[in-house]
Amino acid sequence: MVFRRTIAAKIFGLAIILLLLTIALAGFLLYEVTRTKQDLTVVANFDVPLTQSLARLHEFGLRRRLAFERWFGALNAAEPNREVVAEATENYAVFTRKLTDEFSTARRIIDAYPQNAPGSNTLAEVETLLDQIQPAYKTINNRQQEVLDMQRAGQHEKA
Repeated sequence: MVFRRTIAAKIFGLAIILLLLTIALAGFLLYEVTRTKQDLTVVANFDVPLTQSLARLHEFGLRRRLAFERWFGALNAAEPNREVVAEATENYAVFTRKLTDEFSTARRIIDAYPQNAPGSNTLAEVETLLDQIQPAYKTINNRQQEVLDMQRAGQHEKA
């Protein structure tokens, strides 16, 4: 009988230990869920909008380039098509404005990004790239305006 009580006590002790391990595991998992929720909030509120903003920067830059090429080509023709020139001029202005606005949007998202959030290294790289790209767009814009002014003045060879 003493042997049975010892086995019963051991089984009861193991059950208590398993219960405590289960409680500890549940506590740890609740902590991880909370941490994961915070990470997902950062992804949903900052990473996804920043990615979309950068994609729009790319799209607007390409569309602006296309508008410039179309405008340049129309001015380079023997008799420029006024409709094409007007449409390309409008598209160029629209996408230049959208590009400027999107740079501001991307900067605003980066500035609002939480300091201790994961991915800060990548964010620093993105910010550095924006710092390099934005002045280049201004330079490109100035050069494109010079070329278009030469085209309008009839200096096709120089342009």
